[in-house]
This record gives sequence, C-alpha cells and structure tokens, in this order.
Amino acid sequence: MTDPFEHQLEIHRAIDTSTGAAGPAAPTDLAALPAYVPRAHDQALAQVVAQAADGHSRIAVLVGGSSTGKTRACWEALHPLRARAEEWRLWHPIDPTRPDAALADLERIGPYTVVWLNEAQFYLADPALGERVAAGLRELLRDPARAPVLVLATLWPAYWDALTTRSGFDAHAQARELLDGHAITVPGAFTDADLNALAGLADADPRLEEAAGQAGDGQVTQYLAGVPVLMDRYRQALPATRAFIHAAMDARRLGCGPHLPLALLAAAAPGYLTDAEWEQSGQDWLQDALEYVTAPCNGIPGILTAARSGIARNQRGSRTVAPNPQPGSGLLYRLADYLDQHGRRYRTEQIPPIDFWTAIAAHADPGDLNALGNAAWARGLYRDAVQLHKHATAHGNPQAAFPLVAHLHTLHPGDQRPAHWAAAHAALDDPSAVTGLLSGLAEVGALEQVAVLAERAAAHVVLDDPSAVAVLLHGLGEVGAFEQVAVLAERAAAHIVLDDPSAVAWLLSGLQEVGAYDRVAMLLAREPAVCVNLDDLFAVERLLRVLGEVGAFEQVAVLAERAAAHVVLDDPNDVAMLLSVLGEIGAFEPVAVLAGRAAAHIVLDEPYGVAVLLRGLQEVGAHRQVDVLTARLPAAEQFWLFLEISGNAERFRFGREPNGDAVAYWTWDDLE
Repeated sequence: MTDPFEHQLEIHRAIDTSTGAAGPAAPTDLAALPAYVPRAHDQALAQVVAQAADGHSRIAVLVGGSSTGKTRACWEALHPLRARAEEWRLWHPIDPTRPDAALADLERIGPYTVVWLNEAQFYLADPALGERVAAGLRELLRDPARAPVLVLATLWPAYWDALTTRSGFDAHAQARELLDGHAITVPGAFTDADLNALAGLADADPRLEEAAGQAGDGQVTQYLAGVPVLMDRYRQALPATRAFIHAAMDARRLGCGPHLPLALLAAAAPGYLTDAEWEQSGQDWLQDALEYVTAPCNGIPGILTAARSGIARNQRGSRTVAPNPQPGSGLLYRLADYLDQHGRRYRTEQIPPIDFWTAIAAHADPGDLNALGNAAWARGLYRDAVQLHKHATAHGNPQAAFPLVAHLHTLHPGDQRPAHWAAAHAALDDPSAVTGLLSGLAEVGALEQVAVLAERAAAHVVLDDPSAVAVLLHGLGEVGAFEQVAVLAERAAAHIVLDDPSAVAWLLSGLQEVGAYDRVAMLLAREPAVCVNLDDLFAVERLLRVLGEVGAFEQVAVLAERAAAHVVLDDPNDVAMLLSVLGEIGAFEPVAVLAGRAAAHIVLDEPYGVAVLLRGLQEVGAHRQVDVLTARLPAAEQFWLFLEISGNAERFRFGREPNGDAVAYWTWDDLE
C-alpha cells in the first residue's frame, strides 16, 4: 500500500495552495502528502515497528489532539515494513460498523498484519462490543501462532483517559489492559528543532512554506489540515448555519456517534436561534447551510462531510413487509475533527435548547440514546433523560433500563409502572446488565418485577459470555430467584461453548457458588478438560485450580496432561507459572513432560523470562532439565545467565571452550 487515500485510512489531506490569490502558482506535480518532518514521537513509534519487523507482536497507541499528526505518523512508520521480504498486509475494519467489522474478522487475522485502528474509541468504547474487541486484540497480540502483528491505534487524550482510568463499574477493563503502557504522546505543536527541520523542506513544497510562515504557536500539522480555514468559515457563518454547526458539536460532545443524521441537525438547529434570527433565516436556510458546511476548504473536506449510510447493498429483499424507517436512518454527516474538539472545549458549559433534545429523541441512532440520556440527567434535564433511556431500552440497549428505573423511582417512588415496563422490555443479550437491573429493581422494592425479569432472563438470556452468566447466577440468587437459578444453571451447563478455559472456570465457580452441584456435574460430563483450547496459559491455570476445587480430579489430570504436552513454548514466564501450578496439584508426570519440553525447546529471546523458568524448574525438582536448559544459554548469547547457575561462576571463571568444557587458568602471557 502506497496511497493512504485510495484505501481510506483517514489521513487528513493537506491544504491546497494552488487556489491562492497571491503569489506564483503552485506546482501541479506535488505529492498527495507533503514531505514529512520526523519528531520525537516518531522515534518511539519506530522502535515499536522495528520490534514487529523482528517477529514480535506489538501495539502502539498515539495519543494527541485533533489534527496533530497521529494518523500520518502511523502511515510514515510503515515504511520499514514495506522494505521487508515478508509481505505485510494492512487491515482497517470499518463495515458495517467498526466494532462489528473488527469482531467479524479478528480471529482470522494472521502473521504480518498491521491492524489499523484510527480513532480507536469507536472500536474500544462501544458499550456493547468494545470489551469484546479489546479482548480479541489482547488475544491476537499474545497468540504466537499469529505473530508478528502490529496494532496501530490513535486516540484523543480525553478518550485515552476514559478508556484507561479505572471506574467503579470498570466498564473498560479489557481496553485498559490492552492500552496501558503503550501510549506515545503526539504533541500539539512543533518544537524549535522541528521548525528548523521544516524550514529545510519548505522550499520544495509551497504547502510547507505556507504552513511554516502562517501557523501560529507551532501548530503546523493543524494548519496543513486546513484548520484555520475551517475555523474562519465557522466563525463567519450566518446565524442559521452556525446553529446547524452548534447542533452537530453538541450532538457529538453529549454522546452521539460520528455519523449525525441530517434530520436530527435540521430539527435541532432552529432552537439555537433568536426569534429575529429565525425570521430572517428564509425558507431555504437548510439548503444554504448544507451547501456552506459541506464546501471543501483549501482542498480538504468542509465543516461537515457526507457519510455512508451503512445501507446493505447487493442483498435480496425478503418477502416481509418493509419496516418503517428507523431513527438515525437517512442522510448522515460527519463533523470535522478539529471542530468537534473545539466544540467540546468551548461549548462545555452550554446546555442545548429544547429543540435539540426533541430532535435527539426522534432521530438519534438508538445506540447513542443511553449516553445522551446520561448527559441530560447530569444537566438536570430529567424528563429528557428518562425519555431517552426509555427509547434506548425499547431499542434493545441493555444498559439503559437500570437508569430508567432508578431515575423515575427518585422522582416518583410510588409508581411501579416504570419498573414493570423495564422488566418486560429490557434486552437480554448482556447478562451483566440484566444483573444490574435485577439489583436495581430489588432496591426500589419492585419485587413482582424482579420475578418477571428473573423468569425472562433465566429462559432467554444470551449465553455467549459464561463469566457474565456466572455473575447473573449470583444475582438471581441474591434476589431470591432460586427456581430461575436452577433454570439458567441447566441451560448454561448444557449449552455454553467449551473453547475458553477462563469462561468454563468462571461458570464452574458460579454454579458451585449457587449450590447447583448437579449442573456442575452436567458441565463436567461434557469433558471441558478435553475441549478447551490451550492458547492462554493463565486461563488454563485458572481452570486447573477450579476443576480441583469442584473435585473433578480426573479432569484435572486430563487437562494437566494436555497442557504439558501441547502448550506453546513461546513465553518462559507463562511456562514457569504452569509448572508451578502443576506441581501444586501433584501432577508430577505432566511436570516432567512440560519441564523436558521447555528445557529443550523454550524460545530464548527473553533472558529474564528464561531466568524465571530456571527458578521454576529448580522449584519443582527438575534438576536434569535445569542442566539441559543451562547448556543452551551460551549459544543464545546468555552466558551471563549461565554463570548464575550454582557452581558455574567459579568453574567457568576463565570462560568455556566451544565444546562446552571449562577453560583452564590463563593470563596475558598465554596470548600470542
């Protein structure tokens, strides 16, 4: 790939100086992108890319404001991979939605793939799918069979904080583990050294020359992306057009996704105008506003750009009656990144007018309604908030039902209708959210509604996430729904997929906790020890412990034997941990098998991990295997570690011969 625009990688196009009124005409053979000025963050990113080129799976997250050069830096960092003998590929999942696209193909990603996650919040912060995407990426990065892969992500600082800061509910635990420790900060301004480097390139490119002369406060990348022109057009817009833009800014900062329905903006904008401004706007105000905000600026997209609707193409229609148009359907527009950020900064204390909230309720994407409802409640707009939460619940958002019940109970403690409605209509595809709603209904004394929801959930809740099902089993027990505990326990034990050892461990623990011992036996009869995959050694270790806790010692032996014989030997730390667990549970034959495999075949590219493995072998009494592994160290350039083994430091004080013998005492006099 040599053209980022052909493949829609979302790099900002640079300003077009050829249309300027003053000065000589710009050359017509300029490259699509101006010459690049490497900065400090590029050096850090280059190190990550080099590690990927050497065969290791890595992730880098560029964190910076809008138009600071994050995506361009990712693109430039790929040059070393293009020069490699291996054929690297780039994967940019976007259709039908970013998280849907990522989940659809993530398991099929193979070695030598760059995973392109520009604006990673759209993948990782999605309330329904974000944690699954993050978990899938973590598994991809730790899977040796699919290495090397390189994950490149970009985030604004606010999104980085939201995804990596531990909250009470900890809604982004997987994302935090994925991102933490991998941030590379992209500054918003060029340093003096950067500006000097820019000056050396400016003579050959009028775009750089203009940016060097005109960009204020070192904000060169922002200028190149056309930010000054966009800001000028925003400030000079007529009142109706500016109201249209403000509606878009407010929609984004309060919870709408990037694709904003035209119907929403058109319905919201009049509320921002005074009576006089509205009277003067004219009948064609919407058409005029659209023409103004979508006009390109200096060769880059305008304030708003038309977005794809996501309508399915090349698919045969069904014989069913066509449904009514859904909220969020129709023409969609995307607000320019810099103006989006500007709105978040300078409109933070503005509360949108009534027309905005009415338009949101009627036209916003259903997936955004819960966040918008939370934003309304936090601003004291209780009626709007509850209406949005009700709409979100009706459209299947599993997180919206709890705030709906809690908020209306605060306002009308004696009214049970909201609880009854929520219990009957709440979506059942997120067991954790159902657990929260059960608890909330119990807290407000809606015991009949607890029973209704418990019965629905036990019979129909989705079983895709066994750990969440375990949480729901506990929640059902907490509210006294013991019959429903039995129903759900039977469904889960009979039907969950047995490929994830961690998920099986969670469910076994959950069944044991609620006293569903017959369902524990049912699940064990499906022989999870034979079925689970062995890719995640931490998960295998947890399942070994849980199988022991529930008395499934035969399955402990089966899983221990499988793990010892077949786990991948790419991480000595993980292997040492598994050896320790096998020793603790008395699986001595598997200890011997794993110790022998590890000593002979463990990858030696992480010396400190090898040191941990050596200690682990010693702790389980695998002394012969310690000798085998130790003998491999000198050839792997780890003689220093070889010397740390007991007795070697003195014996090999003067080095070793190529055949492995210790060298006898020698001095300067023995050299030729």
